Amino acid sequence: MFDLFCHPAYRRPSLLDQCGLRFILLVSLLGFAPALMAELTLDETPAEIRVSLGGKPVLTYVKKERPVPEGISEDYRRSGYIHPIYSPGGKEVTDDFPADHAHQHALFFAWTNTMFDGKKVDFWNLAKKTGTVEFRGVESILRKDDRVGFTVNHAFVAIAEGRRTDVLKETWTVTVHKTAGDYFSFDIVSVQECASEKPLVLSKYRYGGMAFRGHIDWLGKDSGFQFVTSEGNNRLEGNHTRPNWVAMSGLIGGEQTSIAVMCSPKNFRAPQSVRMHPSKPYFCFAPMVTDSFRIEPGAQYVSRYRYLVHSAAVDPKVVEKHWRQYRSASDL
Repeated sequence: MFDLFCHPAYRRPSLLDQCGLRFILLVSLLGFAPALMAELTLDETPAEIRVSLGGKPVLTYVKKERPVPEGISEDYRRSGYIHPIYSPGGKEVTDDFPADHAHQHALFFAWTNTMFDGKKVDFWNLAKKTGTVEFRGVESILRKDDRVGFTVNHAFVAIAEGRRTDVLKETWTVTVHKTAGDYFSFDIVSVQECASEKPLVLSKYRYGGMAFRGHIDWLGKDSGFQFVTSEGNNRLEGNHTRPNWVAMSGLIGGEQTSIAVMCSPKNFRAPQSVRMHPSKPYFCFAPMVTDSFRIEPGAQYVSRYRYLVHSAAVDPKVVEKHWRQYRSASDL
C-alpha cells in the first residue's frame, strides 16, 4: 500500500510530495505510532545534561563530580564524562567507579603515559595524583528535530607540588541522532589544544585515549559477554590491532545488550590501535600503541567516534552497515 501511494501516477507535480506524510497517516490510522515521530529532548541541570528519545533515556553527561561509592577513595572523583548510556530497553550499558578500576568512568577520555614541562603526568590513573580531567563549562546547546547535542569544555590538569596547571583545553561536541527507536546512535568529536606554549608528549604505551567501561553485569560468567571487532577478532586476538570498530555484547539485567564504537577514518593514525582488556568489559582507542606523538602549541588534536547501542546481541553485519554509512559521511 505504501508503494501504491508513492507510485508516480498518484503524485501531483503542482503539490508538495506527500508520500511520506501519507504513509505516516496510514499507519497512524491503523493504530501504530512511528518511532521516528518520537521527540528528541535535551534537559540541562547544574549537575548534568540528559538526552531522551520518545521519553526513553539515551545518555547523561556529567558536569559536576559525583559522590564516590562507599569504600572508594575521593581521589577517583572527576567530571566531564558520560554516564549512564542506556539501551533502548532501558538498561544502563556503562559502569562508573567500578570497584576493580575506580578510575574508569563509563565513557571518558584520558591520556596515560605523558610528559609535560619535564614531568610525568598521568591523567588516567587518578590515584597517582599527577593529573585529572575537569568539566569547565557548556559552550552551546543544539536542539533540532532530527538531532540534539551539546558542546562542552574540559581541561586536562597537571598536579605537582600542590599546584594545578592546565595542560590541554578540550571541547566535546556530542550529537544524538533521531533513530527508529530500536537502536540509539550518537557521535562525539573531541578537539584538544595546548593550554600553554608547552607541548604535551605522549609516550608509546599500551593504553590511553577515548575509553569505554561496560556494565558490571558483563563481568558475570553467565552474561555471555563478548568482544568482536570489524576484523572478526575477540578480546584476546583483537588487543592492539587496528579495527574500524569494536563491539561489546552480553546480558544486562537478563536482557541482551550491545554497544559498538566506530573510529572515524579521519582520526590520527586511523584505524587506531585498541586496548581490549583480557577480563574486564573495557577497551579504548589508543593511538600511542603504535608510537609516541606530541600535541604541539597552536595545533589541534581531533578525534571523532560514533556509538551504536542495541537491545540485542551484537550483529557484525548490522554494525558494518552502520560503519559504512559513517565512513561515507566522514568522506564528505
